[in-house]
Amino acid sequence: MSRKTRDPEMSKEKKQAEQQPSITDFAVAEDQLAHLREAQGETDEKHHNPLWRLIDRALRYREERIKQPVRKKTYLWLCLLGAFGAHRFYAKQWITAVIYLLTCWTGFSFAMTIIDFMIVVPMKADENGVIYL
Repeated sequence: MSRKTRDPEMSKEKKQAEQQPSITDFAVAEDQLAHLREAQGETDEKHHNPLWRLIDRALRYREERIKQPVRKKTYLWLCLLGAFGAHRFYAKQWITAVIYLLTCWTGFSFAMTIIDFMIVVPMKADENGVIYL
């Protein structure tokens, strides 16, 4: 009798195990959901987070911005006043220029100016001495 009672229990466990979705079922469902979201024009969930939107906007701006022509020698001379962001104002990079100006007393802008200087020195200027930043 105990064997008969175990068999129905075993079959119930088997049925439950067969009804539970596997990992591949989840992967297929996630792929279908991504296709449906793409068809509806919805963005990824990460773009609902304001931080991700800000990062995405900053990276898109950096890719799409128009590079400004500046004279290499003038830019390097203005790097001497870089703690105040003069070279960034000259290159029309207003946001970083204001950041340099606001943080000139901390040493941050001085350190970033050294980096700017090291980036510009190896750049090749054209026949008029112009580089694009």
